[in-house]
Amino acid sequence: MSEFLVLDDVKTHFDLGNKAFSRTSKGVVKAVDGISLSIHEGEILGLVGESGCGKSTLGRTIMQLIRPTSGSVWLEGREISALSDRDLRSARIDFQMIFQDPYASLNPRMTVLDTLAEAVRTRHPELKGDPLRARVAELMRTVGMNPAQMRRYPHEFSGGQRQRVAIARALAPEPKLIIADEPVSALDVSIQSQILNLLKDLTKRMGLTMIFISHDLSVVRYIADRIAVMYLGKIIELGSAEDIVDNPLHIYTRALMSAIPRPDPRLERTRSRIVLEGDPPSPLDPPSGCNFWPRSPVPHDDYMKSHVPEFAEIIPGHFAANCPFCLQKQTMAKPVD
Repeated sequence: MSEFLVLDDVKTHFDLGNKAFSRTSKGVVKAVDGISLSIHEGEILGLVGESGCGKSTLGRTIMQLIRPTSGSVWLEGREISALSDRDLRSARIDFQMIFQDPYASLNPRMTVLDTLAEAVRTRHPELKGDPLRARVAELMRTVGMNPAQMRRYPHEFSGGQRQRVAIARALAPEPKLIIADEPVSALDVSIQSQILNLLKDLTKRMGLTMIFISHDLSVVRYIADRIAVMYLGKIIELGSAEDIVDNPLHIYTRALMSAIPRPDPRLERTRSRIVLEGDPPSPLDPPSGCNFWPRSPVPHDDYMKSHVPEFAEIIPGHFAANCPFCLQKQTMAKPVD
């Protein structure tokens, strides 16, 4: 597979000395801190991590909704991070975003017809009248909606239906890349599987490339071909979904896996968990060395505090932050109460 999207040492920092953020606070929030990543054409990459790890900021940086502080973003050999605002507007039809809250992301004063027609015309400005309505109807059928509902407003739909409208809007410009930022976290569990199946089917059927962002590893492992695990602005593990689920290398990934409930009550009562102490450190003042040492459940020494681990290929196709303490298989697993 070809390298469709390439991130080269991307950093997105926010200067709190800037009055736009605060009049009193000082320092730099390192939301995304040196990420290099290649995404293959036609794949679904799952991006997972706790709240505040920088995964949504990374998604917005790829979209150029937030400009990177340094580094570069390349899409099909074109450096989109170097484009002017004017050139970026025309280029953005090739990459679209699906947001977490479908109600907040849809204009309440616009019907589905208006919303989708506006998006369609970014790619096909010549479409008007019946041909435009026909294209809107086709998009609605593609996401499992009845075209007879195209003159309704967002408040007339359920959360799942609104998210289908948001997906249709993302598809309307005929993009090559879609970034889905927590697209099911605001939905009922019964609806989540429907939206996941829809996204998975559309990606394969339409030949799309997708970055699926979520805090829920159980959701990501269902939809993704590969999974990247983020912690404190960095990717600490990357591999196929099968490898990440069946053989997680980094202790943080193993902790996330151990937190997934099991449907069998007997197994749930007897399973052990890797319990991480405290909250993630602040990206305003990240720890020195391996940034995971303050929460590590395994014994460690000053080496972990002073050496920044290299992100390396540990086994073929499976990468991780090469900290000897984080890659130990011996863990302080605790039974679930």
